[in-house]
Amino acid sequence: MNETEKKWAFWALSCAFLVDFLGYAFIVPILPSWKQEFALSNTEATALVSLWAVPLFLLGPKTGRITDKFGAGKTILFSLFCLTAAALLYLVAMKVTFVDGFIILAIARLIHGLSGAAILTAGFAAASDIWPTKFGEISGKLIAMATIGGLLGPVIGGVAYTIGPEYAFIGLALITAAIIPVVYVTTKELGQGSGEPAQGSVPLRVFIQNPVLFRIGLLVTMTTLATGALEAGIPLFLEDNLGLNAAWIGAVLLVMVVAQGIGGWMWGALVDRNGPVKYMIFGWWIVTIAMLAAGYVAYSISDATLAAYCIIVILGIFQFAIAAAQVPMLPMVDTATSQVYGKGGAGLAFGAFGTAWAAGTIIGPMVIGPVFDYTGSWGITLGILAIPMFVGLIITVTNRQMLRDCYNTEMSKRLESE
Repeated sequence: MNETEKKWAFWALSCAFLVDFLGYAFIVPILPSWKQEFALSNTEATALVSLWAVPLFLLGPKTGRITDKFGAGKTILFSLFCLTAAALLYLVAMKVTFVDGFIILAIARLIHGLSGAAILTAGFAAASDIWPTKFGEISGKLIAMATIGGLLGPVIGGVAYTIGPEYAFIGLALITAAIIPVVYVTTKELGQGSGEPAQGSVPLRVFIQNPVLFRIGLLVTMTTLATGALEAGIPLFLEDNLGLNAAWIGAVLLVMVVAQGIGGWMWGALVDRNGPVKYMIFGWWIVTIAMLAAGYVAYSISDATLAAYCIIVILGIFQFAIAAAQVPMLPMVDTATSQVYGKGGAGLAFGAFGTAWAAGTIIGPMVIGPVFDYTGSWGITLGILAIPMFVGLIITVTNRQMLRDCYNTEMSKRLESE
């Protein structure tokens, strides 16, 4: 593949990641409005965020096998059609009266999540095959593009929903559909597949039985547990403390996603040059301190407006630092699955990564909603998220040599393949 074809492949993957996570984040500033319209508890509202990740958790390894069989290009292309349909279902949920709208919202989130699982798995698999020795940098850029989608999603969703639900969800469908031609013309470059499923899959019991895969998977889960909890809880926090509507909530979330986007680009390049572990440890320290600080500010500062603005800044720091812990994990999971199943396929490896990633995205929102419903305290609710961050730090520090060896093994294999 020549450099021009690689550039086209990169931009096709970038666009797919962008619209995937744009749709994921699109509903985040709308949650408070849905909470009122459908008379939802905090637990039910945050569950809508968790539902997106359920298909990725249950079917991540299967989407990896589909990618290896049919190719990343076809897998992403079909998934984009499904994303477009899911966007229109959100509008249906707002309009129908003969069926509980919450049920339709839940179905739309599940379809959206299944399509997102396929795009995530197929995209990382294609990147691993096309750029074997620059995968850290490329994956960091793809994560950054996903973060930009997460940046645009709340802004576009919040503003459009404030104007009218029809504008919001028809607009989301049109934006997603616009990416389909870009992916279609690069289907060959992204990969045609082997015609056969990859050897083996990665069921949950393998995560538990294999110590390397278990520890790396647990690290992935810890990062997404916190980010998933914040994505679901912060809109409700902003409404409670500042009384913001969907448009302003979307604007405030820019701080968080811009910081993570910058972090994804920067940490990916540094990891490729200098190795991963020291950056991971640094990231875990910062995010642990950040969540303790957020909890302290929310609990101790009586001025709700001042506390909210301080927490916005703290969470921007959190998002920047969490990227340092996340980016190095992608090559590591490839080595871990290869140790279990042999060489296998890239789709299989990143299907396993997606499973661990989704576990945290499910657990996080399902923690923050019930904790706030039970305690009524944002200080306790935010502060408790320091626990999984500290667990991630301990796992990284106590397994630093294993993580370093795992990363170096993968990068050596990629150098030999060029």
